[in-house]
Amino acid sequence: MGKTMAAEVVEPHLVVACTDSLHRVLDDMGTASWDDLDDTTVRSLVADLSRVQARVQAQQLRGAAKLESSGAARKAGKTSTGDLLAGDFGGDRASADAFVRASRQVAPESATQAALAAGDISFPQAQIIGRTLAGVPEQHRQLAEARLLGEARTLSLKDLRRRADRVRDTYAPKDEADAAENETIQERERRARASARFRMWDNRDGTCSGDFKIPEAQADRLKAAVDAIAAPRRAHLADEDARPTDTAHRMGMAFADLCDHLPTDGLPSAGGAGATVTVTLDLAALRGKLRAATLSTGTRVSASQARQLACRARILPAVLGGASLPLDLGRTQRLFSPAQRTALAMRDGGCVFPGCDRPPPWTEAHHITAWSDGGPTDLSDGALLCPFHHHVVHDHGWQLRTSPHDGHVEMRLPGHQHWQRNHRYRPGESPPRA
Repeated sequence: MGKTMAAEVVEPHLVVACTDSLHRVLDDMGTASWDDLDDTTVRSLVADLSRVQARVQAQQLRGAAKLESSGAARKAGKTSTGDLLAGDFGGDRASADAFVRASRQVAPESATQAALAAGDISFPQAQIIGRTLAGVPEQHRQLAEARLLGEARTLSLKDLRRRADRVRDTYAPKDEADAAENETIQERERRARASARFRMWDNRDGTCSGDFKIPEAQADRLKAAVDAIAAPRRAHLADEDARPTDTAHRMGMAFADLCDHLPTDGLPSAGGAGATVTVTLDLAALRGKLRAATLSTGTRVSASQARQLACRARILPAVLGGASLPLDLGRTQRLFSPAQRTALAMRDGGCVFPGCDRPPPWTEAHHITAWSDGGPTDLSDGALLCPFHHHVVHDHGWQLRTSPHDGHVEMRLPGHQHWQRNHRYRPGESPPRA
């Protein structure tokens, strides 16, 4: 009789084995036991699972990159890798296409990819960093990447995008970084004006519906008015860069133009300040230098748009280096004046409580030293807090101070040594150079 050959055992590929293990772990975990956990533990676990999700997405990115490079979509008769992936699970072609684009932007073996795979950053953060690094000269890419990865741990997505616009601060002179940021923002504004849209229709039930698409700077103006009551927004019918191409485009630009002339002096005030947006620019930018400016909402605008806004009666220009309103009132009055509210909005950018993203129109001016304890109504003794965190500060005795280093507001709980602050990125400030 011949010898019987033992069947050769083939070990599954590492990625296959690990994916199977993930499924088994999740099967064991189930979803029925969360009610037995306290809120602190649940919050921690949800954050941990978000990190797990980021790590899984890092693996998916590598898989999408592999399919893209191998031409798998064409072999399967699909029009693109996004089309291929959308058909495999979920059926969302737009999301699949965006994921494939991200796989091109987040370079394999990069520090960004490693941070995502470790769960140190989220997928949207990785997308922002990847897109930004694509425009950075190769010799400066590592330094810029390290800076953005470090700041991603404390900044919100919106603030990280603003910081990415200033990425040249890590390797170029300030004037060059200023001009590059201004050019980036100006191109973004041009595209936004060209894509402005407005539609409205009658629902035949006594209501109307509609949708619109408008540039960010003017959307901020709309939001400032909506926060007070409800209102529209702007772009220009005579704009050489974006003459109307169809009815929807014309309506979008007309609606935008209407909002530029929207009166704000009759609208209800929020926390002592009306629906006013401030544009902050230095004297050099006002005189024509290529340097971007900042709205009180935090949005950056190009030098040309800043000068245009500064000429309009209902946009309040705060020119650094120029004349200012009296802002310190001492004990002469208890409530902060509109001019002080505007200055606080420029300094704080919104609620100063750590992690809060409420903008200036949603906040109230708070005396760091209580008025009843002799506190003056001065900028150095003021801070913006949203109503919720205003109650938190009073209810739990949070201590506030203006930092002796840069004048921004810091806070701590009684008995704690560590002062905390809102890590909102303020584009008007020069980030520290590496």
